Amino acid sequence: MLMGFKIKNFRSFKDLQYFSMISGKVRNNENHIIIKNNHKILKFSGVFGANGSGKSNLILAMSIVQDIINKGISNIINNQYYRGINEKKEENSYFEYELAIEDKLYSYGFEINIYNKEIISEWLIDMTKAKEKNIFTRDIKKKNYTSDIINKKYSNYQNCLEEMRQNNQNLFLSEMTRRLIMSKNKDIYFSDIFNVYKFLTQDTIIIRPFTHKLFDIDYIKNKDKIIKILNALDIDIVDYITEESDIKNIKLKLSDNEYNNLIHDLDVISMQYKNVRYTLRIDNDLYTIEKNNNNYNIFTLKFLHKNNNNSFGPYEESDGTTRILELIDILLTKNKLFLIDELDSSLHPILVEGLLKIFLNSTSTNQLIVTTHELQTLDFNLVRRDEIWFAEKSEKGDSKLFSLEEFKDIARFDRKIDKAYLEGRFGAIAKINTYYENY
Repeated sequence: MLMGFKIKNFRSFKDLQYFSMISGKVRNNENHIIIKNNHKILKFSGVFGANGSGKSNLILAMSIVQDIINKGISNIINNQYYRGINEKKEENSYFEYELAIEDKLYSYGFEINIYNKEIISEWLIDMTKAKEKNIFTRDIKKKNYTSDIINKKYSNYQNCLEEMRQNNQNLFLSEMTRRLIMSKNKDIYFSDIFNVYKFLTQDTIIIRPFTHKLFDIDYIKNKDKIIKILNALDIDIVDYITEESDIKNIKLKLSDNEYNNLIHDLDVISMQYKNVRYTLRIDNDLYTIEKNNNNYNIFTLKFLHKNNNNSFGPYEESDGTTRILELIDILLTKNKLFLIDELDSSLHPILVEGLLKIFLNSTSTNQLIVTTHELQTLDFNLVRRDEIWFAEKSEKGDSKLFSLEEFKDIARFDRKIDKAYLEGRFGAIAKINTYYENY
């Protein structure tokens, strides 16, 4: 689970910002808390702010971490440093996760120079006990590394660190995991490396508008559950069937780069897991994909509605229905982190509220972080005060993140928070001049 995320010098974030999923002293909706290693961790957080305030950049920051872990730093766009007043082109950018995985607590992060596309440093620290354990720390500029767990018995671990002493293009976390997968080494000694890698690459699901992404949803296996959820949200799909398709149909709808990334992801997945079905959304089409050896089993979905004998493809459904089908995995899996940019995109406010109520009232061990403009979410009957965050951009153009918990004296449980927000009590709202003659 995510406990916290730190970010500095990325897009609109100039100074170090800290986003936390650790609960405050709020006592309502205690079922929204999951306790891990004596830490009370929230399962939900909503980030509000005006257009251009930087809230989507929080999701993008976690997305670039995932990209660098998966593909190295060479493919990133090199102008994503802070470019406001006193731009930070030459300064390093900082990304750090605080995680609770199984029975351990970790800090994993790295510094990079975005403009030069260089990794500067990287670390993984076991914070479970009072005395922290340095799993590895490497400083590429100084060409050295340190570790508290190097053991002659596991010389391949030290060899990998040694070989990457000057490697400023790839992360040790990624390379060591690649070697473990290739060698099929499942020794518990390497579980720290593999568990952190798995959480950040496979168990962190980032959903942004208009992106093409594989989702860990098996529509065939979970049909009964999915139909029940759709009906609970008043979507009148009563059944669905699959129709055989071909990987060529997917290739025609993607750019070469997107298609190559898809094949890369499928290859990585198939090396670790056998006969796993994934779902791919492309615009308003949904495909289920299963890779067996070098063969792809591809199916499209067709939906059946109440009082209608015809079947309909996802492209014939409303954008809102397709969006729900894309998001429904938050209720089907467990122990995953879902980051959803613009949750309310294509969704009716009542549908947004209904989806959140089902998630928050469930026993799900998933975490859900969303950016949204939907004010119905600002309701203490639905969410906790410490689950509400704001992003605000200063006059100089840099973004700040802050929690509603900082306003606990005025954000009382008897106050209409949505009204107070629109009145500007907490900031993070657009200041619009409506006097037309000024233009």
